[in-house]
Amino acid sequence: MRLATLVFASSVVAMPAMAQSPKEEAVAIGPWKVEAVSKGPKFERCTMTRTTDDGVDVQFTRDADGLDLSMSSPRWKLGRGKSYPVELAAGSSTLQAEVAATGNTVSLPIKDERFLKSLKLADGLDVKGEGATIKVALDKSAAGLDRLEACYAKNGSATETNPFVAPKAKP
Repeated sequence: MRLATLVFASSVVAMPAMAQSPKEEAVAIGPWKVEAVSKGPKFERCTMTRTTDDGVDVQFTRDADGLDLSMSSPRWKLGRGKSYPVELAAGSSTLQAEVAATGNTVSLPIKDERFLKSLKLADGLDVKGEGATIKVALDKSAAGLDRLEACYAKNGSATETNPFVAPKAKP
């Protein structure tokens, strides 16, 4: 009887705590994992991640600034604050860019719409640097990038409202 009362009491206490933080779970789309990232209660961005066969972590990030691609590996020793020239090739589309480095991570914004369309259609992405070519399989990337955009649209449009103040009239 005491055990039943204790279990009931602890579940009543735990239920409100779980209800306060409804965190959206990551969604797996093929080898990609898409999830919303928040800092405390504030939404920041959505990410789509995977690891290549060579152990390179690949991440597409969608935030207020647009889409970014970042790659990292614990084996890389890059100059903090340096930039490196690379060529990205997806299908028949190529993009010449400078990637910004921080320790063992490089990143660059993807602003070219034509190249973005190629990322969705191509089977792979080749990132060619001075010393090597990193190959990223893009299986299920079209569905993953669409889900990434949907994640950002859903979470980025959520705004905090005060239920005790009338909304301002929109022009």
